[in-house]
Amino acid sequence: MIVNRDQVRWIFATTAIAAGSLFGYLVYTMISANGPRGGSWPGLAFGFAGTGIIVFECLLSLRKRYPASPIGRLSTWLRAHVWLGSLSFILILLHAGFRFGGGLSALIMWLFLIITLSGVFGLAMQNWLPRVMLERLGKETVYDQIPHVVAQLRLEADERVEFVTADLGIDEEAEEFQQAGGVKQYFDPAQKGSAREKVMAVVAQRKAQAQIETDEDAIRVLKAHYLQEIRPFLHAVPAASARKLFATREVLAAYFEFLRKALPVATHPVVHDLQDICEERRQLILQRRLHHWLHGWLYLHVPLSMAFLILTLVHAVVSLRY
Repeated sequence: MIVNRDQVRWIFATTAIAAGSLFGYLVYTMISANGPRGGSWPGLAFGFAGTGIIVFECLLSLRKRYPASPIGRLSTWLRAHVWLGSLSFILILLHAGFRFGGGLSALIMWLFLIITLSGVFGLAMQNWLPRVMLERLGKETVYDQIPHVVAQLRLEADERVEFVTADLGIDEEAEEFQQAGGVKQYFDPAQKGSAREKVMAVVAQRKAQAQIETDEDAIRVLKAHYLQEIRPFLHAVPAASARKLFATREVLAAYFEFLRKALPVATHPVVHDLQDICEERRQLILQRRLHHWLHGWLYLHVPLSMAFLILTLVHAVVSLRY
């Protein structure tokens, strides 16, 4: 969720409620003979209010499963989750008298602190990383499609190199949907078989004879660089040495500039295509890394939130009974 001017009312409202609660807490502490206690009626009021908000916070996961639900817009739920969640932490602190206590109470408070900090971290990532991705990813794709796109890039690179070297001796099968960039539906099996035969005929022709004539030394140099350094970078999980070799746009460009100087002019279009392919692969690696930063915190935030809710309910039942 992006924090912008549309949330000014939420910020003012939660700030006003927090300030009013703090004022009420100060009045309560001044008139209370025994000091602030969680079991007093003001303490219970703060506790019930904070717990009620926490229950609402945990309903967000359920709301996301039904995006077309008429129970409020999802964007409104997200804003409420952020700002009411911050308010609930303050209310629970007031309930506890700003003490973490011991035993179950301490465990609950530490969990709440970790959950709150992870939420702040997630909010910061959601406001910062999309701008970074927009600036640094010129070829962003749907995250779930990254493995398919990588396989397509690898197949395309094999094709480009085989224009110069002929058969690379790679057994990876060239399927027609990878060539076309999408899955083509065939209702007639004979039609599908015919289309596949045409594709494989083109592939066999390319592998049998080079399409770009050059000397044997150039073929040997290009093939060695491709198989040992470039193609490992195009794997689903790139080799560590290849990732280091093509870590940034600058070092990648310098590598292919060196390769162009080492190869005849006739092969330069192939080298240029390989550079574009590797640059796209580098951006996909960066996109995957940023995606993990953008969403990885949820693997801590959500389970701890559920555990916190359960422990809070246990704490409430035990406190009211004893």
